[in-house]
Amino acid sequence: MTSTQDDHCSSVRAPWGKAGGGSVPHPLICHALDTAAVAESLVDVLVGPHCREELERAFAPLGEPRRWIAVLCGLHDLGKYSPTFQALREDIASVAMDSAAAADIRRLAQWRYRGTRTDCHHGVLTAVHWQRILRSWGAAPATARIVAWALGGHHGVIPLAASVRQARSAVGDHGGDRWAADCEALVRKTLQLWRLPKPDELPWHEVRLSPEAVVALAGLTSVSDWIASSRPVSTYAGVDVDLDTYVKGVRKAEAERVGRLQWTAWQPPQDTSFRALFPEESEPHPVQEAVETVTSRMQGPGFIVVSAPTGEGKTKAALQAAAALVRSLGLSGFYVAMPSRVTSNQAFDVAAQLLERLDSTSRIRLLHSAAAGYLQSRGGPLQEPAEPLRPQGVDVDGPGDGDGEARQWFTHKRGLLAPLGVGTVDQVLMAALRSSHVFVRLVGLSGKAVVFDEVHGYDVHMSMLMDRLLWWLGKLGVPVVLLSATLPERRQQELVQSWEAGALGRRPDAAPSVSCVPGYPRVTWADASGSGPAEIVVEPSQLNQGRTVQLEHIQFDDHADWALKQAGQGRCVAVVHNVVRHAVSAHAQILRQVKDLPQDERPEVFLLHGRLAQAERVRVEAQIRAKFGRPHSEGPSERPTRAIVVGTQLLEQGLDADFDVMVSALAPVDSMIQRMGRIQRHQRGPDRPPLLLALTGVEERRAKVVFPPYTTRVYAEAVLLRTWALLRTRTHVRCPDEVQELVDAVYGDDDALACPDGWHKQWVDAAEQLRKSIVRHEEGAWAVRLPQPRDDVQLWELTARATSARQIREQNYQRDDDRG
Repeated sequence: MTSTQDDHCSSVRAPWGKAGGGSVPHPLICHALDTAAVAESLVDVLVGPHCREELERAFAPLGEPRRWIAVLCGLHDLGKYSPTFQALREDIASVAMDSAAAADIRRLAQWRYRGTRTDCHHGVLTAVHWQRILRSWGAAPATARIVAWALGGHHGVIPLAASVRQARSAVGDHGGDRWAADCEALVRKTLQLWRLPKPDELPWHEVRLSPEAVVALAGLTSVSDWIASSRPVSTYAGVDVDLDTYVKGVRKAEAERVGRLQWTAWQPPQDTSFRALFPEESEPHPVQEAVETVTSRMQGPGFIVVSAPTGEGKTKAALQAAAALVRSLGLSGFYVAMPSRVTSNQAFDVAAQLLERLDSTSRIRLLHSAAAGYLQSRGGPLQEPAEPLRPQGVDVDGPGDGDGEARQWFTHKRGLLAPLGVGTVDQVLMAALRSSHVFVRLVGLSGKAVVFDEVHGYDVHMSMLMDRLLWWLGKLGVPVVLLSATLPERRQQELVQSWEAGALGRRPDAAPSVSCVPGYPRVTWADASGSGPAEIVVEPSQLNQGRTVQLEHIQFDDHADWALKQAGQGRCVAVVHNVVRHAVSAHAQILRQVKDLPQDERPEVFLLHGRLAQAERVRVEAQIRAKFGRPHSEGPSERPTRAIVVGTQLLEQGLDADFDVMVSALAPVDSMIQRMGRIQRHQRGPDRPPLLLALTGVEERRAKVVFPPYTTRVYAEAVLLRTWALLRTRTHVRCPDEVQELVDAVYGDDDALACPDGWHKQWVDAAEQLRKSIVRHEEGAWAVRLPQPRDDVQLWELTARATSARQIREQNYQRDDDRG
């Protein structure tokens, strides 16, 4: 090697990329090679087919697009080649770099104040360098800008245009022309090591990135950086590293690091029919057969809505659809988004049993705040492993703990990145917020089939986020399955239009019109063809045929006595309240009265609500599942002769529990129908009593309808009034025949339901209050949700005014003291 060549190699090896606490650094160029190797291994499993196709199409004019994608991801830290960053470890940098650079570093270190930092973050400087370099290679201004920002935003927040302009003028921070030339030398050396041609001889002017490609590049860059940053300090290469030797081993080393995450794409069996996946079911329900028919007809990504009552097997139908879509579209896996931790646990069990039965080596993740406790109680081979990677030195010049945030993605948030996951809907809806690393969430979803359950239960704020998320999922080519027992027709139309508009690259109001045919249960689907949705109306299963639920009205003060009387007749009774304090009070009253009964006449009594301590809640849930869940043919039944379960909304949609009769406080009509579905949910022989629901918690006084205290802090008074107006004179409800009619009456147009005599003032006032509340929450959602996907979207808009996860359930956080 000549002296000139040696000096050149020394200059590209000199800047440190990782330093840790020791004196041996990991050169910036080595970290670039590490990250490029990770990106090359990760792109197929992390980035979905449509986004991957768009990303490769963008760089196809250059030839070997995957190599270019990998090396761009690798060079995400180019802003570290600056005096402001190198001065963070003056002791290392001033020794390794040439005398002029060392002088810049020492001068900057002397001027830097202790405490508050005012210099440029290296991510912003990365955007400065890449925008200049790409323009010099002939890239169009828009391409140079968007690639530079995608790489510069790898710590979660895309740089603002103003920040980049300001950093460009901060010569003291980035070092000016001399440091810029050294940066370009490092880039060219990296390209040479990666065996890429000279960039200024390629048609960069033909490179154009769609929004899907931009999201893919930004997300792939961040995740690749985290994985590459998991290198132990003891393996840092040092400035004397031989780069030619280093690059030969880097692909194998980083592929092994990626392998530790167990992110191998799931391979469903060749036969993804319902009967093949769930042989334990004697015969598929009509809804399950309809979903299978729909997925078999799809030629590309699509959107499926399953509207069917409780007990029709919607979760298994959705898993069958997910398996079929994963196989036919070449996806990596699926994510099942549930409304609560309880429903997440149940869906996780169903999915885990499916994988066990298929003898799959793929690991499924459970994603919610109490997942570790549930997995520990569950045990078994699918228990979460210890943290596989520990990123370090991720953002040493950032404002917070970059290492801690990166590690969260490999522990608490890994279900969005790993191929298979089940968890709460909050984690997915975060992908609709302007938030840090939102592009990571989007790219994590891009390769999956996504299932949403109980979508009717979302409040206004969540519903608006859902609309925007569906729009983006349609844009990213992500197939979606929505499940609901009580979805208003108008809401179904909005959901279908949101996904279809994204798939077609249109505004929602420009998507094909949607009209639903009468009928329930039904399966509706749409795709990216623009032909609009189609529907299949099916018969309910035998369990739900001819279900006529008798209605009885009782006083609120009498509902505990009613439950005890029913239990005294050898029945298992559910008592459902809307407010935690009402459930706790009813439970205490029942226990006092039970003590006065003879020992052999005392029912077992349970209490379940969301404010129980976590360990106690897990214990009670397990008891309820064992005693009131699906009957098993093997072994004796644990179902008691008589029992009373007092609970809140967790009994409505949380547990697969089956009761003989129920008393429930009045709730919105969709919640009431959900609760009816817990009455005699499973077949237990011919000796069960008539289906009976006692309504309580509402009193009609002169010119006023009164609800128990705090109830209207949980549910809108207008919806409660409309529900009561619909049910007050009814003696029964025919399920599922009347479900769609009842739901649409309450949630349809104002004139869909007449105001009863004497209620006019309260009716009008409550409607106006609801209207104002909707407007307020819509404004709140508008302020935090992502911009709509469009071809001219400015990348920085995705993370501008980044918000937190609390913005997912804005209303619910205000109700924590009331609902349970």
